[in-house]
Amino acid sequence: MNDLKDICPAKMSKERIKREYDLRVLNCVSEGEYESRMAVWNGLTLTGATALEAKAYVDNAFNKLQEDLKEAQRELAINYNDFCMLANEEINFIKVHVADNKSQYFWYATIVLMIAGTLALCI
Repeated sequence: MNDLKDICPAKMSKERIKREYDLRVLNCVSEGEYESRMAVWNGLTLTGATALEAKAYVDNAFNKLQEDLKEAQRELAINYNDFCMLANEEINFIKVHVADNKSQYFWYATIVLMIAGTLALCI
């Protein structure tokens, strides 16, 4: 969870919009799964400088989701175990697609080397 607190808010917002589209339109997930996965994203924006361990973070996100649903007088049919599974998947998604700069730099370097190699062959 320490890696995730240092992500640029603008990048996090951009990735969140992509993820919402991916979940709603491309994957057509259920309302419960969508709300569960977005609860993880909502919690990341609220944690700020405090870094929580993954289990404590998931517990807090689940409690926050339950409170929000009660406040909005809505109900979702999702239990804690399903929420934990979805939350851990979403945390891994964020780590790989948003927070992992090393793999992004690797691919950028690979592209630059391929372009340089192609130019070297042509010249």
